[in-house]
Amino acid sequence: MVEVKIRVEVDSQLNDKEVVIRVPNRDAEVVELMAAIEQLAAKHQTLPVTKRGTQLQLPLADVLFFETENRLVYAHTGADSYVTRKRLYELETDLPVNFLRISKSAILNVEQVYTLTHSVTGNLVQFKQSHKQIYVSRRYYKALKAALE
Repeated sequence: MVEVKIRVEVDSQLNDKEVVIRVPNRDAEVVELMAAIEQLAAKHQTLPVTKRGTQLQLPLADVLFFETENRLVYAHTGADSYVTRKRLYELETDLPVNFLRISKSAILNVEQVYTLTHSVTGNLVQFKQSHKQIYVSRRYYKALKAALE
């Protein structure tokens, strides 16, 4: 049986929460633990967006996908879409691991995917509890399929 020690240090000098995992080596259990912590943290993360001039904090867990159109980046939820000031390449580096690039102009939330359909005409993603759908480019199809498995 492997012993895991958990210790919380309170530091009033910190602005953000930080989780440090100290291990003798990086194995499958450590990677799984990191993914679980990132997934939990993502549920509480928000992104500043605007909708018709109103600014709000959109929970990342509600986002189905991000898409660029006419030099703007839109965050799509099940029922709506919002504009964010961040560029797609910035989002790609800042978002948690459950967000994956699927084309030159889109990033999706893997946890919101309902179906991935592979066909000669394209690779179509449909989302849970939404009519919205998006195409995955051939270049990113294998990575998305692996992430869904």
